[in-house]
Amino acid sequence: MPSPASPHFYQRLTWATLAALATGALAACLGGGGGSNSSGSTGRVDAQQSRLANTRYAPANQCMVLEHAQSGKAVLNNNGRWQATADNTSQGSPLFFKPSALGEYLLYTPDEQLLTSTNNVGTTPLANADPLALWTLKVEGDSTVYPALPAAGQPATPQAIDAYRRFKDPLVRGERVVLANSNGQFLSVGPQGQLTMGTQPSAFRLRPSSGTACATFPEAQSNVEGDTFAGPALAGFADTHLHATSTTFLGGAKPGTPFHKFGVVHALHDCDRDHGPTGQRDVVGSLFTGDVDGHSTQGWPLFTDWPSRTATTHEATYWKWIERAWKAGLRLTVNFAVDNQTLCEIQRNVAGQPTRDCNEMQSARQQINVAWAMQDYIDAQYGGPGQGWWRIVTTPAQAREVIAQGKLAVLLGVEISNLLNCTVHYNPANRQEGFEETTGGPTGQFYGCAMTETGAPHEILTQLQELKALGVSNLFTIHEFDNAFGGSDIFEGLVLNLGTRENSGGVDTITKNLGMGAGSGAQAPALAALEPNGLPTGEFWTTHTCPSIDDPEVGTVFPALGAEMTNLGPPPPACQYTGRGGRPGGTTACYPAGPQCNARTLTPIGLYTFGKVMELGFNFEIDHLGYTLKNQLLDLSAAQSPNYPTISGHGFSGLSLTQAKRIFATGGLVYPTYNDTADFIKLWKILRAAWRNSGSPHPFVMGFGSDTNGLSPQAAPRATIEPGKEINYPFTLFKGQGFDQQAAFAKAQPLAFDQPGSKAPNGQGRTWHVDIDGNAHYGMAADSIAELQLEAPPELLADLYGSALGYVQFWERTEAASRAVAKNGLKVPQGLLRAAPRD
Repeated sequence: MPSPASPHFYQRLTWATLAALATGALAACLGGGGGSNSSGSTGRVDAQQSRLANTRYAPANQCMVLEHAQSGKAVLNNNGRWQATADNTSQGSPLFFKPSALGEYLLYTPDEQLLTSTNNVGTTPLANADPLALWTLKVEGDSTVYPALPAAGQPATPQAIDAYRRFKDPLVRGERVVLANSNGQFLSVGPQGQLTMGTQPSAFRLRPSSGTACATFPEAQSNVEGDTFAGPALAGFADTHLHATSTTFLGGAKPGTPFHKFGVVHALHDCDRDHGPTGQRDVVGSLFTGDVDGHSTQGWPLFTDWPSRTATTHEATYWKWIERAWKAGLRLTVNFAVDNQTLCEIQRNVAGQPTRDCNEMQSARQQINVAWAMQDYIDAQYGGPGQGWWRIVTTPAQAREVIAQGKLAVLLGVEISNLLNCTVHYNPANRQEGFEETTGGPTGQFYGCAMTETGAPHEILTQLQELKALGVSNLFTIHEFDNAFGGSDIFEGLVLNLGTRENSGGVDTITKNLGMGAGSGAQAPALAALEPNGLPTGEFWTTHTCPSIDDPEVGTVFPALGAEMTNLGPPPPACQYTGRGGRPGGTTACYPAGPQCNARTLTPIGLYTFGKVMELGFNFEIDHLGYTLKNQLLDLSAAQSPNYPTISGHGFSGLSLTQAKRIFATGGLVYPTYNDTADFIKLWKILRAAWRNSGSPHPFVMGFGSDTNGLSPQAAPRATIEPGKEINYPFTLFKGQGFDQQAAFAKAQPLAFDQPGSKAPNGQGRTWHVDIDGNAHYGMAADSIAELQLEAPPELLADLYGSALGYVQFWERTEAASRAVAKNGLKVPQGLLRAAPRD
């Protein structure tokens, strides 16, 4: 979040937008890879495999009739009364066993209801489902104590994740099963055959339905049939910046979830409950698009206004859509927990939830749990433990194994401004620059974390160890605002500048009501939604003029370094610079013309943290660091033996050509964002040349960082489409231009990708077309590959489908460098802690 290599939503924000928000929106709220059933309700079912036959997982996505084991009578619905009185299964009522989690099911009836234990045993509409419609199934006599599955909405803990990861399922087999509800009551058969709930279970056999067909359970589609490729070549592409599990993002600003126990009807529900009946409570979305008059809130299956490539505050990574991308060859992704405390505070107040917890670390823990729960959910859809394609990995060796199986290796990461709660709240008595900062005492800065190593929960080392235990492999030490470690990259000069002041000690009342140079106080309500109790000691970014990208020693890969700053008051020379070291910024937003870069460089506590990140072996993300701070990290990287590699994983602005070459030279990667096909081809040429000139001994590969669900617009349709190069559905991947030149695809089965669409069992729904809509949702990454087949040189597809393996090799280099740091200590080059350049 976000990836402003394209014209970014931040850049569209104007004070007119804020005024409209204040008076309008705010006022309104005050196998290998396996096959897949693209039109049905589920993914591939492996229930017939001998390994899972007669286990608690075998009924997944099957049409079954319950047979009372003692009487031999089948269960049927007799005018609303559920009874075990039918003489044979053809007379019984078929139930579709839709997995809600591993070993847990929804029982979907022929009249499209859910069997529920409410009022003993009855039915309830799917739209009204509650926990009493969840049925845990176990083989009779199974005494296994199954660990609690990760629960979406709850923060992950090392103890729970460890128990979950260590558990070896005994796969108890048997033909008789028992069913229990969420209250621990068992499904029983009474003396007259009636179904009841009690403390003693009745045993049932599950018989395939031979009579009435099951109702089709509602589900989204991946719109592709057949098995994707697998094999030891580890072919596949990597998306190194995904936010599939950002369910708690921004205080509920993004409705929808990538999966739900009750299915797509609940996961992709209408967004009116979050954005209001006309969509005007979507304050965060309005901030970034300038569209303050609302939107259609319709969700699945009609999707009038969302998902779309610009609807960035709506779910775009439903699991069936990710499945389509996986089928197209997605083999590695880094899924980041993400949040922004300041934007969360705005959204929660607008939504009338002033007590909602906006702590970024707590949100990250919750999102990590969602990632583990998503693995369980997809496993359940595919027939049992380990059967799904979403596989969380914590070592490169695990990633190699998963990719060889044709599945998706998922790394977990954290991308927040206040990593480890390491905020900086400026002390008015302290005027030190970042590189010389001290902490504590009457003149030290106030940090939210500590460098001591006693095992206390607020310590940096303790929290990094916790993240490792939760399965986290990748870290952004800095995100959109300055923190204790140093300064963030500046790519927008207004909204994020206000945010960094709020994040570093609060926005004072004068600033909140200033009118911000727009000549009007109409913006005050929007600013007033910021944290009201913050100390008014925050500072705006302290800056220096960025180096010129016209300098051949600098250059730029992505858009120009830095950003033009908005003066909140009279411009120089009428205003006075109050930033650290007499620079622009500080307590007054007073800046010169020209792109400004962050002058807050690496701090002593930041250097300590960087060392611990390397010692513990995290993959080090370089995006979002200030321009000078990037150079300091690259200096630190090059000083280690072997070099500690870094990655620019979502093509962020502020990366110079010289820095890209240094990343390649030290064993790192640069995977840009995917703005559109033409831009991606252009970046491939630039980065390939930079790699060639870097002297890197490692092969060139290039994946991308989509930043989906991270407030970034997704790939746009091609601006110009030559006759004969339109995308015609269905299209075929893994043969033809770009694939025939790769040995890894010589024996791959070509797959046909139908037009992406959404269709309910009653036929209602819609479709998207990449030539018109661009990447409306994550599954349309497949459609971008089809564009590249038509537009790009074959070598680009080879580099793209080598990017998953290339990332694994980068990770292996990280592990080797980490072992050296742990053994020999961190090598700090002389002069690393230094001031930023002066104008």
